[in-house]
Amino acid sequence: MNSSLKGPTRPVARTARLFAVALTASLLAGCTRSGAAEPQAVWQDEFNGTSLSSANWTPQIGNGFMSGSDYVSGWGNNELEYYTDRPENLRVENGELVITARRGAYQGTANGQPASFDWTSARIRTAGKFSRAYGKFEIRAKFPTGKGLWPAIWLLPEEPNPYGVWAASGEIDIAEGWGSKPTELAQTLHYGGQWPNNVYSGTTVNFPNGGTMDQWHTYTVEWTPGKIQWFIDGQLTSEKTAWWSARGTPPTSDADLHAWPAPFDKPFHLLLNLAVGGNFDGNPDASTPDTAEMRVDYVRVYGLTGETASPGTRPDMKYPWTPAEARDAQPDGNLVFNESFDWADDDKRVTADAPRLDGVTQSAYWTLFRSDGQATLSNDVAAGKALKVDITNPGSVNYAVQVRQDGLNVETGGKYEVSFDAWAQTARPMMLKVGGGQDRGYAAYSGEQTLQLGTAKTRQTVTFDMKATTDAATRLEFNLGNAGTGPVWIDNVVVKRIGNAAGARPPAADGNLLYNAAFTQDSPDHPGITGVPGTAYWTTWSNVPERLTTSVAGGTVTLNVRDVDPANNWHVQLNQTDVPLTAGKSYTLTFKGRATDAREVAVVIGENGGSYARYLDKTAALNDTEQPFTYTFTAAATNPAAQLQILGAVGTPGSSYGLSFRDFRLVQNP
Repeated sequence: MNSSLKGPTRPVARTARLFAVALTASLLAGCTRSGAAEPQAVWQDEFNGTSLSSANWTPQIGNGFMSGSDYVSGWGNNELEYYTDRPENLRVENGELVITARRGAYQGTANGQPASFDWTSARIRTAGKFSRAYGKFEIRAKFPTGKGLWPAIWLLPEEPNPYGVWAASGEIDIAEGWGSKPTELAQTLHYGGQWPNNVYSGTTVNFPNGGTMDQWHTYTVEWTPGKIQWFIDGQLTSEKTAWWSARGTPPTSDADLHAWPAPFDKPFHLLLNLAVGGNFDGNPDASTPDTAEMRVDYVRVYGLTGETASPGTRPDMKYPWTPAEARDAQPDGNLVFNESFDWADDDKRVTADAPRLDGVTQSAYWTLFRSDGQATLSNDVAAGKALKVDITNPGSVNYAVQVRQDGLNVETGGKYEVSFDAWAQTARPMMLKVGGGQDRGYAAYSGEQTLQLGTAKTRQTVTFDMKATTDAATRLEFNLGNAGTGPVWIDNVVVKRIGNAAGARPPAADGNLLYNAAFTQDSPDHPGITGVPGTAYWTTWSNVPERLTTSVAGGTVTLNVRDVDPANNWHVQLNQTDVPLTAGKSYTLTFKGRATDAREVAVVIGENGGSYARYLDKTAALNDTEQPFTYTFTAAATNPAAQLQILGAVGTPGSSYGLSFRDFRLVQNP
């Protein structure tokens, strides 16, 4: 269960939760069980009373938490529920703990202000009452099913951030269930650097003997130094023996690492909850029941033989700063292999370990990812063997159906061109992205490019400068989700280096590092906000495009937002990229702003990709009277292509507001 805000400033086709293919029985046959046959019990709750034991558990209340001076709504995962300790959501009966998620209007608070929520549920933890480093954690539970339901049993550090903020101090997910996928379960570790430099290692497993999550199962983790094992009903289902924790932000070398086996060498406490909606299983739909129960028969913790043993030496593992082995481009310079979906499996260019699309001939080097979408793939002979992606369920996000090729070697300082043929049965958008994988924070080197596909075969072309560190494992993504059903065709895909990236741009004539601060310029090379004259160098973005309309008048840009996202301030953005900064130098940002009513927006200057590090991360309290705002900060790194972002406000679902800004100015201080 993710415990803190962890996406970059906008969600990248970076799937918030990507899990490895389930480990097979043959791979696990050689694993040895860590614990003794009869471990010693050290703590338990059988839920035999008439109410929750206050000696063992504390309910958490609300829809978010404070991170420093910032309120993080949706528990950092866009969750919809408001946690309460009401009997309607949390009770003990017949020897069982019952956590109930309920659909229905509820008046709660968010960041100290009244707020309405459509779902309630419960979340309890043993923090301050019980924690332990190492041992056997055993929970017998029954999970509900239904789209958007997210039951979880998990562990967090007892000491606040012993190795740094999430996830440098670790998280152990004993069991997480997708309500829409009742035969599957997630077993995961979160670790690495501090957000957003965290990583995770997860396994998706099937329930033994054809079981499903709505049946009673015993979920177990056996945790010893250097080894963590997961079991369902006594059957070993996954094992992890490699992880790390780093002190750098972002970490850059092995020298940044805390001593092995950090972070999983400190006491952790237990959490049980039933979340609703968010990044894991998407939001509920009409099929989701109005009430859903997570039931827990018992929680038992045992000591284990060997839990005080030495963890041994740190195992070999891959880190984000470990260079990947570069794959050579084709003789014509194309970084994409099998660009026309016509390489036979016995082609000498196809290696034995090349991925393939299931059921699709001549598809070496291509993969398909689906979150909550569905599609059927084939070679369309009538279309010259183009890849046909017939989308039967578009899902709720653009990466719900994602056709991808990994392993492109994109080098820092290069200018690249992406071109391909594409068309659709019905005109529709798609999102193209060239970017990093999990160990790069799913960075978007090309930006997230929304392209319009017509019904006729058309050549699409996108160019970008690679300003991040060279990435030999770059991903080319065609994100086809959340845009309707029906077939889309892709063919003749090319990614080539076409020159060198432009150098850092100089300040404007008046010394301003922000261009077109008066919103009066147009430029064919920097077209600005689509359909809005005078916005060269500026862009806007919304996770639901129809939510945002933008206009410019008298040197003021206005963002009109409808149907507010109650959980995320990044749901609406005003951005300018390619802002040059020098490490150690002091800068001052000024602007004037107002809102149609009292709203707090985020003011960010930081990386545009990679770790999305923030050099300036403040807020501006706007109201209906225009006010000046001033911020001074020191750049933590030399970055010729930083970005300024104004992130919109959260609020009551369904409400609307307007934001207006003018006279942006960013200068280096003497």
